[in-house]
Amino acid sequence: MALEETKRVEEMNYFELLAWLGIGSSHPGGFPATQQNLSAMQVKPEEYVLDAGCGSGLTACYLAKTIGCKIVGIDINLQMVEKACQRAEKEGVSHLVEFRVADVNNLPFANDSFDLVMAESITVFLDKVKVYREFYRVLKPEGRVADLEMALLRELPPSVKLQLEECFGSSTNPLPFDEWSNALAQAGFQDVEIKNPQPLRTNSSVIMNELKKDWLLVKDLAHKVTNQPSLLPRLRKNADFIKKYQSYFGFGLVCGRKPTPKKLSFKDRIRQFLF
Repeated sequence: MALEETKRVEEMNYFELLAWLGIGSSHPGGFPATQQNLSAMQVKPEEYVLDAGCGSGLTACYLAKTIGCKIVGIDINLQMVEKACQRAEKEGVSHLVEFRVADVNNLPFANDSFDLVMAESITVFLDKVKVYREFYRVLKPEGRVADLEMALLRELPPSVKLQLEECFGSSTNPLPFDEWSNALAQAGFQDVEIKNPQPLRTNSSVIMNELKKDWLLVKDLAHKVTNQPSLLPRLRKNADFIKKYQSYFGFGLVCGRKPTPKKLSFKDRIRQFLF
């Protein structure tokens, strides 16, 4: 049964709303930020990429078309994965992109599987070090992580933090840039840096902009607005919050490298065996 048949918009959490609308670029900066960051990642055609929290597959399909690398996209929401598969088929990249339902906290992949793990605005809602450790596990030695996330430029007043949680969910927890870097370093990554840091500048809803541009979203939007009159007011509420308080927020690409394990000397191997 479809989500709209079982829940009203006002009952949906933020993730359910995005999945129902099929939005895959609701992150800060939208798809232009994605394109800027993909350029900074310097993905090679021979690399194997994990898109963690792939949404409707917009980024993965774009990367497949422009670079030609193989990609696995995972999302915890079945609706998102179904729409991502539709997109890959429509855009002719099904031979390069695979989508599946999975949880970033427990990735269904062997150790040392990927050259690059990328994510866009999912870690802000989760236990950051725990997620980054799982990314570390599935990366090959010298593999890279690149995570586009919202950051705090200054401390949020309690009333603004409460509004943030009301709009985007109680688990929403953006960090200052230095704390994002610390979380990645705690997970074991080296050469940690923030690429393309910038303040949040928007005069309209990123969600509404994506709805207008993406063919996969537009085709059934009118039907959804008709059947769910509270949809537009909810989108306006989120957009008004960002417009009013955008000076508190920035975003950037949190990057790091998984180091190659050091070879143990004979004495160290004996010591490890004994103790």
